[in-house]
Amino acid sequence: MKVLKKLGLVLLSLVVLGVILNFIQSPVVLKSSQSISAPQEKIFTILASYEQFPAWSPFLVADPNQENRVAGEDGKVGSKFIWKGVDEESEGFQELVIMEKPSRLVMECTITVPFESNPTFQYDLSQEAGKTIVQQTFSMPSSVLDKIMLNVFGVLEEIQQTNELGLDRLKAYAESKI
Repeated sequence: MKVLKKLGLVLLSLVVLGVILNFIQSPVVLKSSQSISAPQEKIFTILASYEQFPAWSPFLVADPNQENRVAGEDGKVGSKFIWKGVDEESEGFQELVIMEKPSRLVMECTITVPFESNPTFQYDLSQEAGKTIVQQTFSMPSSVLDKIMLNVFGVLEEIQQTNELGLDRLKAYAESKI
């Protein structure tokens, strides 16, 4: 009987800890950067253009049959890239919300499938030794419990790898356009 009581207290403690960790916010923030041999203005224009996004998007590598379209005036604040996965079950949109030409863009995502999430991508551009440095910051609201689970199951590492693939593809695309 004492063993069951102790086991019950341990389980109750774990449940209480899980509930507490679920309410404490700890956003996910991942940074990646890339040096690109192309003018900063050109990189800024590519990043701002959702019509050019399929040419370098890392998401189309995993889902080349993805259905997507651009809404609004491409390259302007308020434009959206709307997608629905075919090979991968995913659905949502990304909206250009801030443009500070030629050095900063912010895009907010609304993912509805396979789960609901609202990550943000920020791109900061600078010139260094004749190259454009692109710093990408991915941020996503998260609880401590969610963050632990994302780490345990390797999701944060997958997100980081996807972001780095995107910057590699952006580099290849931009440098091919010179």
